[in-house]
Amino acid sequence: MSVRFGTPPWGDEGPETAQSRSKLNSGQSQDPHHVNRPLAALALALAPFSLHAHPHAWIDVRSTVVLSAEGLITAIEEEWLFDDLYSAAILEGLREDSPEKKAVVGDFAAEVIDNLGPYGYFMRITANGRPIKLNTVTQFKSEMKGGQLQLSFTAPLAQPVDPLRDDVGFSVYDPTYFIQMRHRPEEPPTIRSDKQYPCRAQVVPPNPTAEDIARAFALDRGATPEEGLGDLFAEKVHIQCD
Repeated sequence: MSVRFGTPPWGDEGPETAQSRSKLNSGQSQDPHHVNRPLAALALALAPFSLHAHPHAWIDVRSTVVLSAEGLITAIEEEWLFDDLYSAAILEGLREDSPEKKAVVGDFAAEVIDNLGPYGYFMRITANGRPIKLNTVTQFKSEMKGGQLQLSFTAPLAQPVDPLRDDVGFSVYDPTYFIQMRHRPEEPPTIRSDKQYPCRAQVVPPNPTAEDIARAFALDRGATPEEGLGDLFAEKVHIQCD
């Protein structure tokens, strides 16, 4: 996957950084309080730490698999908690409880969801190894959790899948591994349904080789993005139903 986003607001930082960040915030609004306003500050904030090695940003993920009354998987609800540094850079210079900060926080979700749509919202869902498409995300919101930005959204499956019949799994990750996305051990994926079904979610941690780790560590900001690198470092969630 190769995508051109035009000149990003942080300048000539390098194609790898620009491409990954543009997936999150790629607009060119002239509104000084637009969600893209602090991205130059983010680039500066990350600069001392991002000369080498992936990842450069972190997101804590919470996933809820939604089952219909018939026991079919119809959607996956996501909550993404952005790391302190990213959150601080987005909100830099905005006074607490100011209208400007509320506007930036409120607009954040729509901007991110709009830009991640072409990339499947950083989600890969399969049934018996076959990719499952997602419909357009229309339910989303962003809010503050302490000093961190949180994005919540519901990703509806284009066609429901039967976890009793099919081997269903999903992953949430940035294909270029610029951003590391992981479920916290104390908050594993859950399953929600109006009826009780004997289903559970099992997280299989990534198992990259020493060569994969060395490759990720060697990449710098000027490197060409390696599509597929993120898959090597992505958790795999398997839905198991008895």
